[in-house]
Amino acid sequence: MKQSSAKILLVFVFAARGTSFLFSKNLLATMSPSSVLAVRFLLSFLILSLIFFRRMLKVDKAALLGGVKLGALYTLCMLCEMYGLKTIDTGVSSLVENMAIIFVPIFAAAIARTLPKAKTIFCALLALCGVALLSLTQIKKESGGFGMFLIVAAAVTYAFCILATEKYSKDCDPVAVGIIQLGTMGLLSLLFSLAVQSFALPPGRSEWFWLLLLVLLCSCFGFTFQPVGQKYVSAESAAVLTAVNPLTAAIMGFVAAGEEISLKKLAGCAIILAALLLYNIKAPQETRQIRSIASPRERAVKCDSYSKTEPAP
Repeated sequence: MKQSSAKILLVFVFAARGTSFLFSKNLLATMSPSSVLAVRFLLSFLILSLIFFRRMLKVDKAALLGGVKLGALYTLCMLCEMYGLKTIDTGVSSLVENMAIIFVPIFAAAIARTLPKAKTIFCALLALCGVALLSLTQIKKESGGFGMFLIVAAAVTYAFCILATEKYSKDCDPVAVGIIQLGTMGLLSLLFSLAVQSFALPPGRSEWFWLLLLVLLCSCFGFTFQPVGQKYVSAESAAVLTAVNPLTAAIMGFVAAGEEISLKKLAGCAIILAALLLYNIKAPQETRQIRSIASPRERAVKCDSYSKTEPAP
């Protein structure tokens, strides 16, 4: 596959993931957040297990444990996202959650007991200013302030999910780990839903339609083809393309859901988007350093150290 074709594929992948916020928002009108997650990820697990059944037959203990641990962490992230999405706009939710890309190097530096780069700190502060502006547009909604808190919590948890993904999929089949992760998310969401007595299947045809779009377009298509595209595109290029995710969510929220557009909201979205793009634009010396590495595998690892691009399922 040519690099240009891979970039086009990734644009469609990230756009598909961006639609998940609107589809989920529509389902939340008649279903609980945990019910949506349970049905979505259990169906995704079954479909992908059938597609990749040969790989699943070869799953080892490391891949199984890694997938279960990642699934537990991602379940917490997705529950925060879905409960926050109930009260705030789809575009706002997607933008704020994508701040995880900036949080990753900060948390990684804290774990390593080192200081993050000055540009990383600046971009994080810039993004937080954008969140503050967006919060002003959401607090007028019922429980909007709490919804913003949950989405920020989802972004923080998402950052830890990215770090954990690097750890648990390093020496395992990433496809098998991802499928087990989806199954774990579906099972834990089902148990949570049953515990709070909120589990329910989609009540009508329209709800099943939105749910199947979530399963096939956002989970199965996005999960299967993102690794294909990133095989031919550098990590920093893929990171810049992730901006398609929140842009798609914002446009669909405005066009399909009739979400309000105000100057404060536009300014907040622009500031966060600028922070994400600025963070992912590499200095010439960084690019030369990446290209100077001999082996393709080392080059990929080095690129990954500069930018993490593991969108939520």
